[in-house]
Amino acid sequence: MNETNLKIISTRVGYSNSILLVNGSNSIIIDTGVRGYFHNFKTQLNQFNLKPTDIKLIILTHTHYDHTGNLRPLAELTGAKVLVHKNEFENLKNGFIKIPTGQGTYSRLISKLGRIVYPKYASPKPFVANLINENEFDLREFGIEGKIISTPGHTEGSQSVLLGKILISGDTFINLPNGIIFPHFANNPKMLLETWQKLFDMGIEEIYPGHGKPLQVEKAMEEFERWRKRII
Repeated sequence: MNETNLKIISTRVGYSNSILLVNGSNSIIIDTGVRGYFHNFKTQLNQFNLKPTDIKLIILTHTHYDHTGNLRPLAELTGAKVLVHKNEFENLKNGFIKIPTGQGTYSRLISKLGRIVYPKYASPKPFVANLINENEFDLREFGIEGKIISTPGHTEGSQSVLLGKILISGDTFINLPNGIIFPHFANNPKMLLETWQKLFDMGIEEIYPGHGKPLQVEKAMEEFERWRKRII
């Protein structure tokens, strides 16, 4: 399908976003939200006149529980292939990923306590993905002019979908009502800032974040300067 006909639909599933790329019989879902909201996906497919089998690919931007919560039932419903980054394939397969490091006083406390009391808190349910992104993955075989790129920092295996100048970022960016764009939790904040810089250099203009509403890149650039002074 021509890129101009592609629809990008961002839906809140629990407290994180799932993105539907409406592309006829080659449609794609990016992230599956928080567990317990499977019915949302059925409703959405009906809304856009899509059959479950029209979903050909499920992309995970990373493997935290709030982005993988409805993965298994959705994969079973659609028969879609599931793609994860190579650095988190084993995390998904084994159902374990460490709680990421907090970047503020409160979030650091949550990380430290969580790793002691409930180390599996951030983890997905075990699932074996069909496809692995080694670094970049071309989406043209699914009828979409775009690619999946590595965007590490929030987690080691974070990845984003690049559609021209539009970035579907997972938690590489967030956009909360209080103005926060840099994630509360990031395993490697310095690497995340380096990822941001690379994305800015690529000329992205609009970002669909893992939490919150889409934003223009200028807003993220302002946040980048504040964190650059703090970290680098």
